[in-house]
Amino acid sequence: MPPPRLVRPRATYAICRRVNERRFLLRPDAELNQLFTWVLAVTAAQFEVEVHVATVMSTHFHLVVTVPNENVSDFMHRLDLRLARALQVLRKFVRGVVWEPGRPSIVELKTTEAIVEQIAYAIANPVKAGLVFEASDWPGVTAAVEDIGARELSAERPPYYFVPKRWPPTASIALTMPPCLTDMPLDEAQALIRAELEHQEAQARAYVKEQGWKVRGAVAARNVSPYRCATSWRELGKLQPHIAAGRGQLEARLAAIEELREFRAAHAAAKKRWCAGDRDVVFPPGTYWMRVHHGARVAPFS
Repeated sequence: MPPPRLVRPRATYAICRRVNERRFLLRPDAELNQLFTWVLAVTAAQFEVEVHVATVMSTHFHLVVTVPNENVSDFMHRLDLRLARALQVLRKFVRGVVWEPGRPSIVELKTTEAIVEQIAYAIANPVKAGLVFEASDWPGVTAAVEDIGARELSAERPPYYFVPKRWPPTASIALTMPPCLTDMPLDEAQALIRAELEHQEAQARAYVKEQGWKVRGAVAARNVSPYRCATSWRELGKLQPHIAAGRGQLEARLAAIEELREFRAAHAAAKKRWCAGDRDVVFPPGTYWMRVHHGARVAPFS
């Protein structure tokens, strides 16, 4: 069983979800772009999740979101379920599962630096993968820096799977600026993200050149078979972090790790008492699953 997640109100997360066997089921054609945008808009509105950026690659997708109501796991469960069932219809892919087994990567971003880095990372991902030379060339769901805080993603309901009487004909979701950047003027916040994006794009192009890859281009990305699998090297066995603090933020990172350790120790002690029959035990602040699904008492954040 994975360790419990410390969930705080209005936390900002970097999320990644991968397709099983690295198939190209999320190929960036028009039908997939429509499906993903509409499902994301409907689901984010249902769970009151604020979307800052979304980038859909052929084998996975990236989100940076702020979750006011602590329900990030419920949001991702519903998003994954709706996308998987609709993808089975769109791609006529009826064998096996859609998503890679296990939980998606959900990393709490503890600092402004981490949030800016992860937004830029999501936008620059097609460049790092050697698919396009500039992030703006990517034909799939993505965003430009100028879109953040100023644009809505909107799409019509896909003409399959979703019953018209139960689902809205169109759905929209604003690409909002993260809470940590809303106190500064919009152009300054966008300039901060743009500088980081330019840095990461330059690094990505240097990496592609070092690997000797040929940039495939938008047309090839749109036309690849969705049933093929990626063959590029992927490092396995890497740690799956729950928090990130950004480059050079060692003190913030160490403080976040210590806070997480203390939370898990307190949660384990409380759960031991709960399993022994003590229903008056109080779980530490940040406990979500036990509170929502079992009605356990949870201490508030100070």
